[in-house]
Amino acid sequence: MNKKQITNKKNWNLSIWNLFGTCLPAGEAGKFGNCRFGQSEKNGFSLVEIIVAVALFAVITRGGIIGMIAPLSSNRSSGEISKATQLAQEGLEAVRSIRDLDFTSLVGGTKGVGVSSSVWAFVGTSDVTDKFTRIINITNASRDAGGTLVASGGTTDPDTFVVKTDVNWNYSTGDTRNVSMLTLLSNWRKTISAGTIDGLIMYGIGTSFPYWRTFSTASNTFGVALTLPAIVGSPRNFVVRTSPTKNEAIAGMLSADGKLYVNCYDGTTWSQDWSVTIGVGTTRTRPFDIAYENTSGKVVVFYSTNVATTNELNFRTKLGSVGCGSGNWSGATAFDPVRTSAVVSWVKMNNNPVSGSNLIGALWVDFNKDLSSAIWNGTTFQNEPSVVGETSVESVGAGTSFPDVESFDLAYESVSGDLMTIWGISVGANGTNGVRYRLCPGNSATCTWGSVTTPPTWIDDATNLDLSANPNTDEMVFASIGNAGSDLQIGYWSGVGWTNTANVDITSQIPLAGTKLVATGWLISGATTRSVIAYNDSATTTINWYNGNRGIFSVGATVIPSPLFANPRKWYEIATNPKSKDTLMLTLSDNNSDLFAKRLTMSAVPAFTWTASDGSTQVEPNLVGNIVKPFGFAWSIF
Repeated sequence: MNKKQITNKKNWNLSIWNLFGTCLPAGEAGKFGNCRFGQSEKNGFSLVEIIVAVALFAVITRGGIIGMIAPLSSNRSSGEISKATQLAQEGLEAVRSIRDLDFTSLVGGTKGVGVSSSVWAFVGTSDVTDKFTRIINITNASRDAGGTLVASGGTTDPDTFVVKTDVNWNYSTGDTRNVSMLTLLSNWRKTISAGTIDGLIMYGIGTSFPYWRTFSTASNTFGVALTLPAIVGSPRNFVVRTSPTKNEAIAGMLSADGKLYVNCYDGTTWSQDWSVTIGVGTTRTRPFDIAYENTSGKVVVFYSTNVATTNELNFRTKLGSVGCGSGNWSGATAFDPVRTSAVVSWVKMNNNPVSGSNLIGALWVDFNKDLSSAIWNGTTFQNEPSVVGETSVESVGAGTSFPDVESFDLAYESVSGDLMTIWGISVGANGTNGVRYRLCPGNSATCTWGSVTTPPTWIDDATNLDLSANPNTDEMVFASIGNAGSDLQIGYWSGVGWTNTANVDITSQIPLAGTKLVATGWLISGATTRSVIAYNDSATTTINWYNGNRGIFSVGATVIPSPLFANPRKWYEIATNPKSKDTLMLTLSDNNSDLFAKRLTMSAVPAFTWTASDGSTQVEPNLVGNIVKPFGFAWSIF
């Protein structure tokens, strides 16, 4: 036994073995006390020595135990976190496997996973491994109008899900821990189309977001409503045009505070390419329009600058060879019309459909009710007539100082390329011809304008009017309703001259400011061609229409929509499908701010069939406005 002596009373570096294995030497007894079991050196301790030894032992062992517990606790925590992480990752991979087997198995809710028939499957609302509970939460992802994923406020994407895995366990009493993991899973097996759509419609229902829907000819239905990029103020005055050379569309809309927003669709998403303030003017005008060159695919936006006297109009263009994006548009170029000097209140354009042509006709009216025109030559507008076309364009209010209806139109003959402009004048009345027209023949930007002409045998005013060209010939059809006599009259252009059928309906709805209660179009099936005129009869809530065989017009069979239209209606448009000319779409808004879409098809017999593209409800029951083009529909051309 070691009997190491302590020679320095300050040396307390005693081992546990020293303390319990010997007594202090006799020479040190006076300093520390010796053993009480005899006067000689024996194995034993004094009471003081026991107390000191116990105290030192407690200090030493406490430090050692604490030093051992900390790493043991850390090791346990790390192990459990690692296990929970593995289970969370496994949960995501299990859902991915389920997705790969059948995407339709992914439905929203909380789920557990387990192995069934050697493959992963959903089991209950959670699953448990040892002390760990795993909960998988699946929710639909949402995207904004540009296709970007958003946490809220977007539109549900049925082909993308957010998958979150939570693993929970009790580490100790009152100490619950969690590991979470998140991923996105998409329907990667879904066939990716080129983004081609058969048609689209656009409208406003709120104070910030314009809405749009795609149209399918196969199902005769519109898709779910999607939002476009937000604007400031409620949207109105919708113009939608589709490219003849690629899968693209351009849409313009005016906000309540007088700002023009121009959006571009690339076949997949919409972008808000640019905007400019063009002035409020009045809610009963539309001071801009959009048109594509027929051959190049260049698009032109022509709009009022809200100034008088000089440079009253601007235009911006985008080449057909470039895509969407603000950087692909030209800067604003001023156009200073010679024949009008007040602020421009209405603008209309129409492109020349003749093969190889890039001409676009333009017609505008200013706040003095003066009307003028020009032709886009591929670079700029030119060839404004040498004298003003009209100095008193028709309006609803007799004392109105501005044109409060779109009482003018234009179209190109489809074979010759001659440009027809036509309008109503304020001297028209019930029994007084209120129609004038002007022709610029020659399929050229430098064509020579003819004189302003009064078509023969027409006997009524033309407050609301519409003109459309036969897509296969030089024929045109015209229809108008006057606010003086509320008579519907229909005109037929043979390619050489006009004939007229007066008083087709003498109880038509009286036009109001900002309304358009008549629309025209064409149907072609084999060797059979018919014009179509839809209008608002004041005594009915049904589809009122005529069809024309050259200059002979027959009333169409009564079609009762569901729900019925409200009276009066507010805005009518007809668009013939350029890919299937036996089909046209009638879109209209009514007094209840409902938006309807009705498709008309014609066989070679001919037999006419109306169907409800709006699903016998409405495309939209809550338009933000119902006058002055509160929606825009366009067929896909490309």
